[in-house]
Amino acid sequence: MKTPAPSPQPSTGQSPPEESGPVPPPSPVGRVFGIVLVVLTLGGMYWTFFNATMSSGYVGTQGKLVISKCVEDHKESRSTRGGTVAYQTTCHGTFRSDDGDVVDRSAQITLSKNGADSEAAKKVADEHAGELSVNRAGNGTLSITNVESVANYLCGGFFFLLVFAYGFKCALTGSFPKKGIGPSSKQADQLIPKPLKATEEWLWVIGGIGLVLAILFRLAVGIFGMATLPFQ
Repeated sequence: MKTPAPSPQPSTGQSPPEESGPVPPPSPVGRVFGIVLVVLTLGGMYWTFFNATMSSGYVGTQGKLVISKCVEDHKESRSTRGGTVAYQTTCHGTFRSDDGDVVDRSAQITLSKNGADSEAAKKVADEHAGELSVNRAGNGTLSITNVESVANYLCGGFFFLLVFAYGFKCALTGSFPKKGIGPSSKQADQLIPKPLKATEEWLWVIGGIGLVLAILFRLAVGIFGMATLPFQ
């Protein structure tokens, strides 16, 4: 009588292959999470790309903001053991366009100490600069005309685009970062409608390539000290 041959065992250090089970249905939590991400990142992209455009000086009205006063806003900081630290500066003054046609005597601009306008904030806070080179939008909003600001805002804009792509995927498939809620990220790929699959892929491609190029541009600005963009 022949003894049955033993079933093959996985080699040492290897786990048995997992059988692919059915794809879980979309999670309502994942869909809501994705929609929230999409809405927030749309606002973030508008803000960063708008400011990048204005900081470039290619659009809007270029001129000078003659500063009359600056006020610092403070927030609590753990590093100062219960004290406060200045995180942004709002400067008031008179804007005058380079051609003299536009004068706004109640102009103001808010500069973040740790954001894209950190260099300008440092000038007015530490060096007590009396004027700033700015660009004025049609609604009166002022932006710093600075290549460094352009690069910083572009980095932020393309990062928001990547987060938007992820939120877009979650909104379509109900995927959620926490395991056990809705389909996983790989499983979600099977749930994306074919007409929208290419859109989702292009969002990742454009966001990824754009962020890499923006970071390289930012590094070039720091290394070569570019003051203005070409054709200005």
